Amino acid sequence: MRVLITGASSGIGYEVGKLLANRGHLVYMTCRTEKEVSYLQEKLRVEGISAICFKLDLLSSDIDLVDSLDIDCLFNHAGIGVGGSVLLLDEDALRDVYEVNFFRSFLLLKKVYQHMVEKHIHGKIFVTSSLLSLFPLPFLGVYGSSKAAISHLVKTLTWESRVLGNHISFCLVEPGAYATGFNQLMMDTSFRYEEVSSFTISIYQMQRKLFSLLESKNISYLAQRIVREMEQKKAKKILRVPKIQGLLLKIYFLFFE
Repeated sequence: MRVLITGASSGIGYEVGKLLANRGHLVYMTCRTEKEVSYLQEKLRVEGISAICFKLDLLSSDIDLVDSLDIDCLFNHAGIGVGGSVLLLDEDALRDVYEVNFFRSFLLLKKVYQHMVEKHIHGKIFVTSSLLSLFPLPFLGVYGSSKAAISHLVKTLTWESRVLGNHISFCLVEPGAYATGFNQLMMDTSFRYEEVSSFTISIYQMQRKLFSLLESKNISYLAQRIVREMEQKKAKKILRVPKIQGLLLKIYFLFFE
């Protein structure tokens, strides 16, 4: 396979790229900044992994680079998050999250999709969403709702592609909480937009405890599951890992909603 991965500098994107490269696939691993690209290249060099790395910032004209790539699999993984009350966040924070997680993410997906159709490629498109798209946790609503939007769109595209007769499959990856540092970074942004008070601090501490209990450290298992689906002739429409987190969230909402 020839696979393009966005958001590959660390965490899940990095682990998937590394595993694919080790399994002999041609992998394009992209990052948001040149500094991250240099850091990624050095990590791969140390680990003896061969992959093509370059800058692909979804908010810039970098997105046009995909027009020159001949790929048969996209892992649309790049995303950002912000914590805090939806009612207190400023408009710029809301727009930034939706631009990256929804609008520009979809534009990239559309470009790759159209390329596959024109080249008659039986391709696969994997899009990272989140379990938070299904379970609206307080003070993480902006991130969760942006992922809910892209999830709905991908599910719709799955049906539309079938009706149109295009041989392109979609897989929506809805991971739970993983110990990549992303969740902590998202929660830390709460204090950029909200006045610090005993209430906001208590909410922040509660979220920290919740994620410390939920977060899985087994990122390699998730990467293996994603790669396994990529290598299948027909991938699952939805991949949720770990399943236990979805069950725990259902129980949480059963008692506290």
